[in-house]
Amino acid sequence: MTASLTKEILQSLPAARNLGAFFNMAPGVTSSTVHGSSERDNTYNIDGVNVTDPVTGTQAGNFGMDIMEELSIQTGGLPAEYGSVRGGVVNVVTRSGGNRFSGGASFYFRNKHMQSTNTKGTIFEGQTGGFDYDYEPTVSLGGPIIKEKIWFFTNFTLQKTQEFVLGYPYDQQNQVPLDYKRPMPFAKVTIQATKKDRIVLSFNYSDYARHHRGASAYQTVDTTWNQTTPIYTYNFQLTHFFNPNLYMNFKAGFMNYHLNLTAKNDQVSIYDSRTYRYSGSYGYDDIYGRNRFQALTDATYFLDEWFGRHEFKAGAEFEYSWDSRYRRHNHDQYGYGPFFYLPTLADGSIRYDSTYPYMVNYQDFTRKDRKMVIGAFIQDSWSPISWMTFNIGFRFDHQEGIIPVQGQEREPVTYQGKTYDPRVNEAFKPLIWNTLAPRLGASFDLTRDGKTAFKVSFCRYYIANIMQWFVTVNPNSFISWRVHYIKDPSTGLPIPDPNKLMYSFSATAGSQMDPNLKSPYLDEFTVGIEREILADTRLGLRYIHKWDRNLMEDVNLNALDYELYKTLYKEKGYDAILDPTVWKIYAPVTALDPFTNTNVTFWNRTDGMTTPSLEMASNPPGAKRDYDGVEVTLTKRFSHRWSGSLSYVWQKSRGLIGTDFDDSWSGQAYFDNPNSHINALGNFGYERRNQFKAQAMWQGPWGIMISCYYRALDGQRYARQVRSQDLGLSLVQGNTTIYAEPRGKRSLPWLTIMDLRIEKTFNLPRHLGQFGVFCNIFNATNVAIPTGVYTVSSTYTTISGKRVQFGELTSLTDPRVFQLGARYSF
Repeated sequence: MTASLTKEILQSLPAARNLGAFFNMAPGVTSSTVHGSSERDNTYNIDGVNVTDPVTGTQAGNFGMDIMEELSIQTGGLPAEYGSVRGGVVNVVTRSGGNRFSGGASFYFRNKHMQSTNTKGTIFEGQTGGFDYDYEPTVSLGGPIIKEKIWFFTNFTLQKTQEFVLGYPYDQQNQVPLDYKRPMPFAKVTIQATKKDRIVLSFNYSDYARHHRGASAYQTVDTTWNQTTPIYTYNFQLTHFFNPNLYMNFKAGFMNYHLNLTAKNDQVSIYDSRTYRYSGSYGYDDIYGRNRFQALTDATYFLDEWFGRHEFKAGAEFEYSWDSRYRRHNHDQYGYGPFFYLPTLADGSIRYDSTYPYMVNYQDFTRKDRKMVIGAFIQDSWSPISWMTFNIGFRFDHQEGIIPVQGQEREPVTYQGKTYDPRVNEAFKPLIWNTLAPRLGASFDLTRDGKTAFKVSFCRYYIANIMQWFVTVNPNSFISWRVHYIKDPSTGLPIPDPNKLMYSFSATAGSQMDPNLKSPYLDEFTVGIEREILADTRLGLRYIHKWDRNLMEDVNLNALDYELYKTLYKEKGYDAILDPTVWKIYAPVTALDPFTNTNVTFWNRTDGMTTPSLEMASNPPGAKRDYDGVEVTLTKRFSHRWSGSLSYVWQKSRGLIGTDFDDSWSGQAYFDNPNSHINALGNFGYERRNQFKAQAMWQGPWGIMISCYYRALDGQRYARQVRSQDLGLSLVQGNTTIYAEPRGKRSLPWLTIMDLRIEKTFNLPRHLGQFGVFCNIFNATNVAIPTGVYTVSSTYTTISGKRVQFGELTSLTDPRVFQLGARYSF
């Protein structure tokens, strides 16, 4: 299942100037999740070299949109050459120079005077959403260095933006715009070394600088982060043709990635759980260095008249990635920090009890992690007869997670007589996986005329070895504990409680990897039919089923009787996790939910928060996802002055481990805290049950081009929640929020957005090129659709000085925005 966008389409459709905007145009893709896979399951490639973030598994870096010759998006039925992916394969083919000089320049611009208002009648009435301003100049030049021998292509793009977040900051009368700056130069050299050898060298740089990361209606300016993200990417490719039937590629790439997140002052982060508001600062600095080296080779051989026709392909790849993370924490005058939980009462005074207020104290650290991947594949596209093709492939991967020597500057910490030593004096490998994945498919030309294709496939995909799977067992990482605060009778201010200076202790130095840990895998079955209904138009229908198993999650062995749970799971299934006998330090308590006038169950800590965490990364039973989807596509190639594509997807995505960024990183509390399991099995928040997308382009007379992108997407899903303190419960661990109904029971309103572009192109005299002007209209009908609502029914929140109750909007779509642009090319 592949969607391809050419340079002409990429330059003509109304879309935001980033890769994600085009990725999410593909059928079955929303919020960068592909047919029920997670955000971390995609792989991003530039000219076939993987540039995915080796730590998080998400897109790393940006580039100018005008470097793309073609964008290919594969969303299923992937051949064996693709490893480390269970979602979509996004491959950018970059532009190259030729024997004639060519190039161009373009400029995009919009500001707050070029947008409408859609906040009337909402809590944000009178505030500004959308953009303060946004502009992007870009220039490109390509051509020969030596004709027929060496060519070059260069591009420079600068994106500079200021935009508004409704309700931010909450403590100022006037909104403060968020600023973004992205410089993105790109250079490429192509060398025809011999008639049979071609070499390609390329370099891309990007930075992402901003001063309000984390902004929301619950933040002040000081509680957001400053960010810079310089990323350097180098690619090399050699292609050698042995003969017309055999050629090979060798590719190598290196990515040097820095992510610098810094707090704006030296104060701790203060959180009021009654109002959800933050004050002070973000609380800490987070400085990352992430590097990836990859080398891969493949060979393709065409063989005819050997039991039919064959296209054999085989290859191997090697990846070595390394990262460092420096985390520095702010502290208060007593030496504790950076997270201060300081709830207030209705009158604004500080709440003091046996739980609150408290500080979560963290130690600083500089952590190092490594990973290695060695993979190989073989595949054959075999046509024994002209109307039948079998695609047979197998992929082997050897993956390692490596913890090197580190942390000698730190000191051990003792809690309850046990010593937690963060120093790593000898390197070790917490994760070693060897996997073999089949990729099988078949295609049949049912009508024997090349117009009707029936396709079926079964593929197994193993999870990418991103570093977040094993950093939780690096001893040289987090060590934290709570410090209880009491009221100073002389000043009335909170001070540390001398009797509770260390509890709720946690340290990765005590964590472990399950010795029987298995690589998570996803099995995918697809069946579909495509029919050419006109000479330039194809209709497709597909069914997709996925089952995602052996997903990883941390298990707190001091909280959950893991062996008993695994035994009970065989008898009771998912219900075993809420059996009181499997939890060592939790007991169920009930309270009346006034929304339904029925009792709901919370779980209360029974150990006084003194038991330390003992985490083990494992494949706990019940950690899974399931997906079913039906996809209908109608595609018309450009002819008779127009082209278009329509898609409709119905899907159902459900399970325990969600597909969003936070839920899919393996460190949630599902097997640490039973409150996380209450009604947690259900439909995922990113699921849009029904998805309709349409893109169209019409080439009119007099150099006029009109294009549009329309999508009608079912609302994302949510469920009603309640908080323990609102229902009169005082839990030892503090205020606790649970689902009061099955996860994903409700959905937001449909998201229906129409974007338009009108463009006029002029041919300049004396063959000087073309000049075009255009106008993009985003959200052309100026709809105001809630994109978020308040999900807690047991209390209210305050946004922009207005009370917000359960089910009422907390965010909405940007208003109609006009964007003007001009483009020159030669």
